[in-house]
Order: sequence, then C-alpha cells, then structure tokens
Amino acid sequence: VLPLFLIAGLLLGVNSIRVGNAETFLLNPNYQVEYFTEPIDHMNRDSGFINIKALIMNGDPSGPLLVYTGGNHPIEYEYQGAGFITEYLQPELNASVIFIEHRYYGDSVPSEEDYQYLTTSQALYDFADILDQVVPSNTTAVIAFGSVYSGMLAAFLRIKYPHMVDGAIVSSAPLLAQLDTSGTGFSRVVTYDYSMSNVNQLCHIWITDGFNILSNLISRPTLYTALEDTFHTCQSLNDMGDIVQLQDWLSSIFKSIALYNYPYVSNVYGPLPPWPVDVACQLLQKYNMAPTNQWSTLQGMYEVASLYLNYTGRATCFDIYNVFEEGQPWMYQQCTELMMPMGQYGPYKLPNDPLGGNDMFPYRPWSTSQFIQMCQGVFGVTPKPSWISVNYGMAANVNETLQYASNMVFSYGQLDPYKYSCIQDEINTQTTVFYIRNATTAVDLRAPTPYDPQTLMYARNHEEILISQWIAAKANA
Repeated sequence: VLPLFLIAGLLLGVNSIRVGNAETFLLNPNYQVEYFTEPIDHMNRDSGFINIKALIMNGDPSGPLLVYTGGNHPIEYEYQGAGFITEYLQPELNASVIFIEHRYYGDSVPSEEDYQYLTTSQALYDFADILDQVVPSNTTAVIAFGSVYSGMLAAFLRIKYPHMVDGAIVSSAPLLAQLDTSGTGFSRVVTYDYSMSNVNQLCHIWITDGFNILSNLISRPTLYTALEDTFHTCQSLNDMGDIVQLQDWLSSIFKSIALYNYPYVSNVYGPLPPWPVDVACQLLQKYNMAPTNQWSTLQGMYEVASLYLNYTGRATCFDIYNVFEEGQPWMYQQCTELMMPMGQYGPYKLPNDPLGGNDMFPYRPWSTSQFIQMCQGVFGVTPKPSWISVNYGMAANVNETLQYASNMVFSYGQLDPYKYSCIQDEINTQTTVFYIRNATTAVDLRAPTPYDPQTLMYARNHEEILISQWIAAKANA
C-alpha cells in the first residue's frame, strides 16, 4: 500500500496551486460562461460527448486571442490567478480572452467518469477544437498561457499545434519533474525558502525540531491526547498511523504556504497575509524563544496551520485526513502520463549542501515500485514515466529534443518550489527564460501590484514585448 505521505504529496505538492474560493467567485461581467460539446474520444471516436466549460470575453475582432489552458482545477481558480491577462494584457492589446477548463475538472465532467479518456492528448484536442470554433479569422494571433500543470499544457499546445497557437507564456511549469527520479527537488526548494526567511534563518530548523518531536512521541501513546489538544484535531489520535498522518498534514501546509509566498494578501482558503513564509517564521520564533519546551514548539506548528486554514478563527477542529484537493482525476493522470516523483529525506548532512541537509521534513522517500503498485491497485494502470519526454520532448537533452521550438517563454521564481523542474536555460534564440528573483510560483501571471520586485516587472514587460512581436508577425505573415 502506498504510504499516505506519497498520496498526499501527489495531490497537494506538485501542481497544486489553488487561487481563491469557488464559492465566492465573482466573474467580471464582461465575461460569459459557455459550454462546448466535445467528443469524449477524439482519437478513436468512441461514442459519447463531454461539455467543456469556458470563460470568454469578446474583445476587438481584429485583436489577438489570449487563451488560458486550464489545468487540474476548476477554471475559476485559474481565472483568479491570471490578472496579468485579464487586468492588463486584455485592455492593452484590445484582446479577446478565453479560459478553457480541462476535461474531468470543475464543471467539465462527463456523465460517466471513465478515466481512460483523461489524457493530455484528449485535453489538448479539446483546446484546439474549441479555439478553431472561436478564433475570429485565420489572421488572428493566438497566444497560450498557463502555470504549473496548465503551463505544461500551454507548452504542449504550442508544440503540438503550432499552426493554431502563435506563442506561449509558460509559468512555473514542472516540465522536467519526471527526471528527478528520487523526488528530492520540491521539498528541498521549500526548505530553502524557509531557510531564507527575513525573520530568522533558523526557521527551517525549528520546523525540523517540531517534526522530530512528533516522531519521538510516536512511542508514547499516553501523550496522544495532549497532541489532540495541541493541534485541535477532529479525529482521535489512536496509533502510529495517526501521528504520521499529522506530520504529513503539517508538511502539506508548510509546502502550500511556500507556494503562495506573495508580497501581498492572497486568497487561498481565505486571506493569506503578505509574505506568509515570514509570518509563519514569526509565529515559530515566538514559540521557540527561550525558555522553550517540546509543547511550545508544537504550539508554534499549530499556529502556522491556523494561519493557513483557519483565517476566520471559526474552525473548532482540523480534519487532518482531509487533504486531497484535486482527488482521483489528478492521481489518475500521474498514474498514467505524468508521474512526478516527490519524496522527503529529512535533515541529514550531505557534502557541499548549502542547507546542511536534504530537507526539513520527516523521512518519506519516494518509491517508484510502491507508486506503481498503488496505481495498479486503484486504477488498474501502470505509469509511463517517459511519456512526456517521448511525446513532448521534455527530456534531459531538451535543447536537442526541442531544438526547433519557437515563440515560447519559460518563467520561474527564485523561491518557486517548482523551479527544480522548470526549463531554466534558453533552448535556442527563439525561446526565452525569465528567472524572477525573490518570487514564488507563477507570480508573473498574477495581476501587477505596487509590491512587485523589479525583476518581476522586467519579466512582465519583456513578455508583453515578445507577445506584441508574435502578434505583429502573424499580421504580416
């Protein structure tokens, strides 16, 4: 059986960037919600259809069409995290805009959820077919956008359908994640983020101390009730498995906070303060000041969980088993085409390691064999680790496999937990990479703010210049 940590990591770690709350979502009145009826199977023409949701704003018919390729979330979440498109580029370019939801997510779910039709190829064909229906003319420039998994799809759409898509802005996309076969990257970058906190560079050590305390308490079941009281768990903590799950729940929170480490208030499960990693470290520092003990250290961990999940202060307890946001569709995709190893290896000393260890989390090594076993047991499928390398050219020698790529921007941030798996070097003279200092995940696609660092403003400015060049090239073709 796959450890709970690995399942939680698949669903909450890589490719989980939640923006806003669907229940409180307000769509700009200039946008319309439309549904497009697509074949459930574009490839073999099996019978059946699926309705794909889209958010559409009609701009100047002679202007470009900006398309956001939806990922593993309801399309409303993607919309709320794409203010650079909706608030800046659209009026600046007099553009039409369409956000297309990914099949099997949000409201774009078939009547019978047969996952065999949940593939990147089917999703890309949905996008291409819908674009074919909405593009005003064959002279309209079409620019694709996306972040994290949706960024991967924006890249794939440009690669597979270059006659339909004239350029792509690919933000924080873990296109090379499958190459990290031990799954060390994500957890190490998160550890780096906490170690670089402006509050105290011991922050990641305090987090490690908290996890070590929990590990030591596993063998002391008489103290489980005290742990229930400290963390206000909805469930009773009855055995070792519950304590391990508590650790993994806390791990997912620290990772998620790093994903949303923006210099302004962001809306996740509610308002998250500016620079939430620093705020988390302030809380931990408060409870780790001398004199301290194990319970004050754990109280600091609880306060960080409350920062992320209990912004209203109304929650009376935390359900530590309720951690799966995207659910089975995303797990199925990783069990077929998108295997992305994620592991945790603990604070053990390595030679020449600037962090002094692997990462700050409990020891949870990635196991490909256990992952395959889980996929076969749950879905009856076996992962294809080489799929995106072979099908889309995302290989170690990407400068060769994508040597003919053009009109693509790859961006990532210094504090971005996905940076380990992003394309970080320009493939050729027709592709561009932006490294954004002091920035986390997909920040260049969010709405511009007065708090943006200079490197972010530089990246956005040059993205706009490149987009304008692509539009002009299409007009002059």
